[in-house]
Amino acid sequence: MRLSLFRSRSSSSSRNSTRSLALAALLLGSGSAARADDTAAPSAEDRSSPLPFRLDAHAALDWESGFGAGARADISIFDKNRMYNGRDELAISVGADVMFVSFTGSNRLFVWPTATVQWSLSVSERFVFYPELGLAAKIHSGGWDGIFPNIGFGGRYYMVRSVALLGRLGWPMAVSAGVTF
Repeated sequence: MRLSLFRSRSSSSSRNSTRSLALAALLLGSGSAARADDTAAPSAEDRSSPLPFRLDAHAALDWESGFGAGARADISIFDKNRMYNGRDELAISVGADVMFVSFTGSNRLFVWPTATVQWSLSVSERFVFYPELGLAAKIHSGGWDGIFPNIGFGGRYYMVRSVALLGRLGWPMAVSAGVTF
């Protein structure tokens, strides 16, 4: 009798502990799935802007010791539906940089309107590298200085959905850093 009473307690406690473990696994599993969704890399669809184009705002340094700010709009020509791997993009990027601080002590104001073709290549789910080629004009307070080739390389690191940190190196703008959305 003692033996059967012991077995029934054991199987009852075994069922209770099995239920407790199953419930704990379910709760922990659903919590970690929610956390994984929050920190997961944005997919190509998530990276697309709610606007029909992508905007960026950035600080810029030029090769003539000038500092300023700029903005661009990237308009997709060929997007993920037409490129071979589904994450690359070909876009026209138009915008301008305004240089208003000079580290040489001269008082100057330059505006660099620019238009480039930008080929975005997805390196990973979060990082996109792009070369760009186009034209930039140089306009200053005293007049017009001409049109120059705009050659550069850059990258976007997507933090969440369509928001990314942006970095660009090129000519005539030396370095640009900002945010794209």
